[in-house]
Amino acid sequence: MNGTPARWELFGAGVAVGGTAVWALAAAARVGVLRAILDAFPRGSRDAVTWGLIPALLLAPIVVQGFAVAMLGDRRRPAWTAAAGALAGSLVALAVFGAALLVGVRQLPHAAQAWLGRTASEALIIGFAGAIVAGWLLVAGRLLRLPYVRRAAVPIAAVAAAAGWIGARHTMVALSYVLDRPEANGFFAAVAIGGGVGSAWMARTTGGPIPRQADEARRGRVGRTERSARRSRRVGASHGA
Repeated sequence: MNGTPARWELFGAGVAVGGTAVWALAAAARVGVLRAILDAFPRGSRDAVTWGLIPALLLAPIVVQGFAVAMLGDRRRPAWTAAAGALAGSLVALAVFGAALLVGVRQLPHAAQAWLGRTASEALIIGFAGAIVAGWLLVAGRLLRLPYVRRAAVPIAAVAAAAGWIGARHTMVALSYVLDRPEANGFFAAVAIGGGVGSAWMARTTGGPIPRQADEARRGRVGRTERSARRSRRVGASHGA
């Protein structure tokens, strides 16, 4: 049985799709794809193009995340509702993460700040790598109708992330360097976590009913109507007798 995806499963898919999309956007910027796009326009119009291109590119991972979660949610609704949830969740996460870094961390003792600076980057690399792998396993298990893959997604991803850090640490660090600026790291975390929560919430709480559940409800109503009609006929027959 494939079943209906729960919110946590949709959240995992949102983390995977959103995080991967942001990483791909940052990688494209590092290898010069965005510069090549700007070079295709006349030099005098590049400033105007940049003002329109940058917001569109920042919105692209969020829209992709919302549409992917909506499709996986298996409900009859416009996909833009999940995309709107992803956008709202990303903005809220940006505000929360920014406040935590600007206010919360500064309240810690200097020793705690030093320890956090030494360990946070490694923990985030391992944690997000495992979360993205788990999310893609959830997506694959749902699309391929393999429930055992979905059930084992989290432990498999945890083992894969730990093994990758032990055996290919330099590769994982090199991949994380694509997000080498604080704003890139913040945007990545906000879309992956906040966008994942927002899109999963909207995908499970808005729109029409799930088709399978709607069909079951219709059959239930028909069955109750038929049973009521049979009881009415029996009561009429007993009165006639």
